[in-house]
Formats: sequence, C-alpha cells, structure tokens
Amino acid sequence: MKTIAAVVVTYNRLALLKDCIEALRHQTYKLDAIFVINNSSTDGTEEWLNTQSDLHVIKQENGGGALGFYRGMKEAYNKGYDWIWMMDDDVEPLITCLEEMLSSNAEHHNEFDVLQPDRKFYNSDSEWRYGSKFNFSNPFKPEAINPIRSSDFRDEKIKQIVSFPFEGPMFSRHVIEKVGFADKRYFILYDDTDYSARVFNAGFKVGFVKSAIMTKKINNPAMGISVDWKLYYQIRNQIIIDRKFGNPFITVSRALFSNVKRVGAVVKLSLRKKTFADFPKHVSAIGKAVRDGFNFQLAE
Repeated sequence: MKTIAAVVVTYNRLALLKDCIEALRHQTYKLDAIFVINNSSTDGTEEWLNTQSDLHVIKQENGGGALGFYRGMKEAYNKGYDWIWMMDDDVEPLITCLEEMLSSNAEHHNEFDVLQPDRKFYNSDSEWRYGSKFNFSNPFKPEAINPIRSSDFRDEKIKQIVSFPFEGPMFSRHVIEKVGFADKRYFILYDDTDYSARVFNAGFKVGFVKSAIMTKKINNPAMGISVDWKLYYQIRNQIIIDRKFGNPFITVSRALFSNVKRVGAVVKLSLRKKTFADFPKHVSAIGKAVRDGFNFQLAE
C-alpha cells in the first residue's frame, strides 16, 4: 500500500487553515500524515496548531510560500512517504479529491507521476486553465500555453498537462528523487513554474484530474497589473525563469514587452490619481526587479 502525506503551507489565515485541515482529515481515501508548515504566523495559528495532536507541525521563518513548499516537501520525503500532496492554506479539497486522483490514475495504469486536481473558485464559474505546452520562444504569450480546462474533457478522466500551481499537486516519490525539492529562493510566484519545468524536463507525466475538486476560498483576483510588494517578485522571478529555461532572446524580449506594459500601467494609475508623486518610486521598483532578474539575484 502506498503511503501518502499532505503538506499545507500557512501564514496568518487561521480560519482558512482550519477548513483545509478538516477537509484533509475527512478524505474518503485516508491520509497517512498531514504536515503543516507554519511560516511564523502571528494570528493565533501557532496556538491552535499546538492543540492538534494528529498534525506534524513545523514552524519556521516566513520565507514565503517557496520556503514553505521546500520545507514541507523535504520533511515528507525524508520521512519516506510514497506520495506527497501539496497545497496552500486557502484551498479546501472535497472529501473525495484524493480518492478521485488515485482511482483515475489507476485506470490509466498509474502512468502519471504528478496528479493535479481541478481548482474551483467558491464565488465564480470561471475555469482554471492548465498549460499543456511550455513557451520559451514567444514573448507575447505566457510561459505555459495551449490551456486545458475542465470543460475540455469529454470521456477522459485525466488529461496530460505540463504546468501546475502549488495548489493541490501530488508528487510521486520518484519525481522528487530525480528532480529534487522546490526552490526556496523564489519567495513567492514562479516557484511552481520552475518546478513544473523541471518535472517536464525530467520526463515525468503530469495528469489533470477533472473529477478531483479543490475549492479556492479567496476571491477571484482582479485582472490587470497591481503595483504592490508582490510586483517585485513577479518581475524578477519571471526573468529568472526565462533565463533558466529559455534563451537570451526570450529573456530580453519578454522582459521588455511586459515591463513597458507595467510602466504604462503606472502612468495610467498616476493619471487616475491625478498625481505623479509615487511614479518615480514605482518605476524604480520595476527597474530594481528587472536588474535583479538579469543578475539572477535569488536570495540564499
């Protein structure tokens, strides 16, 4: 019998974490262990976790989701589990989610070494798209293209994809043996893209399971460019991804195209606010992120 551990990374979202843990405890296919990586939460999460005797809790510095996924993957792998199921604290798998992934893979002779459930927004009918091909040649398209949605299924239970988020993927031990752990240096954003590309390059197959449902319990994000603290990591990490898996052309051209758009968005934001007081600060932040990306400035 294959052993399965779930890994949940959390930071200051206690109510969401509780729902996620309860859903994992009640899976119709019983988990062998649940690991919780607490990125130094300050909202009562630590106190609650201290009362939960069935959880493997690891508290660490807040190194973003990337450090959390790295640590959780490493802890579960070193404990010898055959499959490791990873997620953020803001998702809630239906109680049949794990069973559906395993049974669907079994019907395909267990040919998939990574299984991805279908995420559903709790407040929206919009479908998540999972890329079925990597793009490191066309700067006007994202890194993962030819998306597959749940509505694209006909009679299939699994469709092959290449790109997955760190919200629900389950990895065979063989994947981690060959590919290694998630890269903790990204902090947030693109750590999952990096791992997806590494899994693809290593020759493993990723299966998107339509009947395995996981609810995303935060609001559908607004479209467009946000000027906030996450923008630095988005710009820097995208350039680093192109440097790792693409070539000089895609790296330079995608950085130029995407960041000219961002500067334009900052201009529009300033016009809307009727002040350019923050314009130098925002443009400087974009410039720093671009520079650090081309310098491969990932913090150790």
